[in-house]
Amino acid sequence: MKSFWKLLLKRSLPCNLLGNLRFAVIGLGDSSYAKFNFVAKRLQKRLSQLGGQSLLPLGLADDQHDLGYDAVADLWMQNLWTKLLEDYPLPAGVRPLSKNLPINPRWTVTSEAKFLEPPNEPGRIRSIFYSTKPSNEFNAKVLENCRQTDPSHFQDVRLIRFQTEGQEYAPGDLLVLRPKNLAWKVKEFKDALAESKVSIPDSALVQLSETSENTPVPDALKAEVTFQQLCEEYFDLFAIPRRRVFQLLSQITDSDLEKEKCLEFCSAEGQQDMYSYTSRPRRNTVEVLRDFPHATKNITLDVLFEIFPPIKPREFSIASSFKAVKNEVHILVAVVKYKTNLKTERIGLCSNYLADLSAGDQVATWIKPGCFKFPQTLDNPVIMVGPGTGVAPFRSFILEVADSATALDLILFYGCRYKAKDFLCKNDFEHLSRSGNLTLICAFSRDQDEKIYVQDKIREHGHAVWQALERKASIFVAGNSKNMPQQVRQAFMDVCVQHGQLSELEAAHLMERMEKASRYQTECWS
Repeated sequence: MKSFWKLLLKRSLPCNLLGNLRFAVIGLGDSSYAKFNFVAKRLQKRLSQLGGQSLLPLGLADDQHDLGYDAVADLWMQNLWTKLLEDYPLPAGVRPLSKNLPINPRWTVTSEAKFLEPPNEPGRIRSIFYSTKPSNEFNAKVLENCRQTDPSHFQDVRLIRFQTEGQEYAPGDLLVLRPKNLAWKVKEFKDALAESKVSIPDSALVQLSETSENTPVPDALKAEVTFQQLCEEYFDLFAIPRRRVFQLLSQITDSDLEKEKCLEFCSAEGQQDMYSYTSRPRRNTVEVLRDFPHATKNITLDVLFEIFPPIKPREFSIASSFKAVKNEVHILVAVVKYKTNLKTERIGLCSNYLADLSAGDQVATWIKPGCFKFPQTLDNPVIMVGPGTGVAPFRSFILEVADSATALDLILFYGCRYKAKDFLCKNDFEHLSRSGNLTLICAFSRDQDEKIYVQDKIREHGHAVWQALERKASIFVAGNSKNMPQQVRQAFMDVCVQHGQLSELEAAHLMERMEKASRYQTECWS
């Protein structure tokens, strides 16, 4: 893509270069980000500049929509096929393929019943969890798993300290973890299979090989693994099913009612119903299998690999300083638990896996660079905005440079609900503030009748913020991507207008220049 884009941007290209090209572009984006579908918009514009003719208006799919990308993509693709059939008709007697073609398994799966040797005996099959290591993967041992929020607070946030073997990291780096399924979820999955008379022994050795479609076998599955290992470490049992799952179930069920419902969910017209059944209540695939027993009873091992996506590694901003604790790495984890209209509480796979860890437990992990590029020396001030667990990378940076910093060099805007209930890493930040190494400005949104957020505190302390900007300060923003990034950016622009006597346009240009110079960096998540 980089090479293709570099070629398209050459100024020497004639404006009629793509005069014979007809094209269509759809972007898959997230409207919570400022540059929503930026790539798709630029690609559409550039192809048109070079003479290309667009078959359809630009499609801008939004992951924030209740129906996800499908809300726009379904209609866009339907219009695309209609337009193509109008402009490029099929030969006489040739009809378009059915939308419900059989889905062939990607791999050939074989299994063999076999008893495992005792866990500590030589020759035991290695866990998937540790078998496919990136070059820098290591085992980290839990030293402490400490709740940071008050027991009466609804949100459980943990500071987890891991012991390392001296692996180096820098502020802004990420710790990557592979979680495992919780034991009760594995049991629920096996019970769902057993209820439909599907019997797969835990100790069955499973081996995958490529089919004629030549889809490579994942590295984690190239060696023999047991069904128990797949349940614990590979299949994402908490995944919300996508349309492909219902396409598969429609093909293996022997119930007309189940087939009709699955095909309805697969249609463009049935997307709202599928959303109400799966995404809105966060119903996971294991629960869906119980609702479609006539399909579940015909499930085979190769179908399971099509139904369940693999568990993905999770990334956490490192909250510690290598300079301060050379053989440790810390992360902040918000434990995900919430209610929907389903009877069973919904939980997050990784956060609850981590919350269950005890001192002495080991996890496979590795370190990778993050988005933030902090300055190596404090030649200029640094302003950080970090509500909630977004403060993690800032704790790392502050602890790294605190011994050589003054309160004018480091300014932290921190936001949470209550000072007494969810002020994360309170002792660290208050100690540095008292020592004169940090300017700590907190926004406790629920400690008073009127809600106060970090953007309000930025405006309130606008004079100090503008003084730092005059000294070429860098700004780092981390937190929830819903509204916070735009509101914080607007607050900084308001400071430039009020205290720097800039016009709104000049303030906007200043923010853009800071972004291009990496002096305004944002790392936010949905």
